[in-house]
Amino acid sequence: MVKIRPWPFGNNIVHLHWVGNVKLRNKQWYIQVAFAYNSDCTILDLPIGVLPMLRIGVPYKDGLPLITQKTGTYYYVTLEDLSIGSTVKAIDVCRKFNIFLYKRPELMNQNMWTFHSNGLTYFISHLELIRALFTPNKTLANAILRPNALNLLVTQSYYTNNGQTVFLDFDDTIPGSIMNGDFVRFFGWLYFDNDIKKSFESIQSNAYSYRIKNKNQYSIPLEISVPSTGQINMSVRGIEKNNEVFILEIQGTDIADPPFYEIQYRHKSNKKYVYSKDPKKKRISKQEKKSDLVLNEKNGERSKEDTHQPVIDLDPTQIAFRHSTVVTRISKSEQKVNQGDEYISNKGRGGGIKHQIVGLDESIYGGEIVPIEFNSLEISDSILNYGLDNFITMVRYLSKQYPQLIISINVVFLPAGRKFSFLPDGRKRICVIVKVVINNNAFYILEVAVPDNYSLSTLIVPLINNQGENERLIQSLLKNLVLNNGNWSKSFLKKINHSKIRHSYENYKLWGKRIIREFRF
Repeated sequence: MVKIRPWPFGNNIVHLHWVGNVKLRNKQWYIQVAFAYNSDCTILDLPIGVLPMLRIGVPYKDGLPLITQKTGTYYYVTLEDLSIGSTVKAIDVCRKFNIFLYKRPELMNQNMWTFHSNGLTYFISHLELIRALFTPNKTLANAILRPNALNLLVTQSYYTNNGQTVFLDFDDTIPGSIMNGDFVRFFGWLYFDNDIKKSFESIQSNAYSYRIKNKNQYSIPLEISVPSTGQINMSVRGIEKNNEVFILEIQGTDIADPPFYEIQYRHKSNKKYVYSKDPKKKRISKQEKKSDLVLNEKNGERSKEDTHQPVIDLDPTQIAFRHSTVVTRISKSEQKVNQGDEYISNKGRGGGIKHQIVGLDESIYGGEIVPIEFNSLEISDSILNYGLDNFITMVRYLSKQYPQLIISINVVFLPAGRKFSFLPDGRKRICVIVKVVINNNAFYILEVAVPDNYSLSTLIVPLINNQGENERLIQSLLKNLVLNNGNWSKSFLKKINHSKIRHSYENYKLWGKRIIREFRF
């Protein structure tokens, strides 16, 4: 993970409170991000390439997000069409939810999309729609305010096979490190779905239109023309008050309905390997220990061109495709691979990472900062079928049956590293983290998705009165779970207070009563 800089908060825990306007400085776009601390708000100007990692309601410490400590709770929303709604201003919405915007115009004038579903009224910022639907990485985040951006990322495109197959020849400016099947499917959907492409391009056209009409205003609120989607489902994190829900984050949606069934693509990183019996080189060098990545904060310094940019995995946003698509990779050049005897070379850096300072701006020739990329995209066939419906029903039952409980639901993805990190269908396995506060006590309930019939108990652990420590505790529990191949680590559990509840086939009410009894350990 990359540390946000500048960071004027020292070692204090602050919350990402709101995301505001964008502004152009030194020919680079920046986004205004508000962090709340001690009943005050500080706005940082960050490169717009940071947008994929910005989630409202997430605590931060030393520039790093505490993913398991997000505010809000889980909702599953079904709506007739995302485009059926209207735009309102943030100042009118936020006061309903007691969200204070500190009388800052760059926060108050943000655009919010509102729609109705199943008796509830929902509100979501245009910026969150842009982040979740269009910017899974730095490349696309930097493209949203560039005219004709999607076309500039492609050198050739066409339909074949009576429209069933599409072809894309990607521009060399796209790093090879993000060029995989998921990105190709996603970009193909953006590029060939006319409604989606128009929606993407509307971000730039709306911003420039606003800039022309408001010449004296220093910064610009982003606005998206919401695309027609047909019926869609969304899993979201939000807060509810009086039958109204403020959506803080879209965690998954089945919005993607690509107008093709196969996509063929070329990129300079696609190489055909030609093997020879020539001697192969083995490089030996002193590798430096990897250090924290820190965002460049010096204006005027630019990232250098590099097709092999390190990719930082972020908390994923799931995009479910409504039908399967085949991805065919076409080689663009050849690369010779020697398979003869080894010889030793001491020249070169050997891949050791020397630079701590990294950039999220657009790379240019002559730049000196090491560029990095993000990946917050997970392509799937569904955002459902995790086998957690009964558990969430039980939690909702507890919330209604015991009004003295303060309950919130957070969903996180298990860390990678073992087979257990993923479900059999290839999706990342998730864990539901329920925070329960009763009187002066607070607990976490951890329930891991096991639709593949792993035997894994529900885990209950008490909270520590420190969000940073709670983050480390839960991350350690989940990491040890993965390394222990789907079993809670006995050696780690010996170090903490905890309770385990075995699963049974009883109804959610009986399950809830067993959970309640455990709060008294």
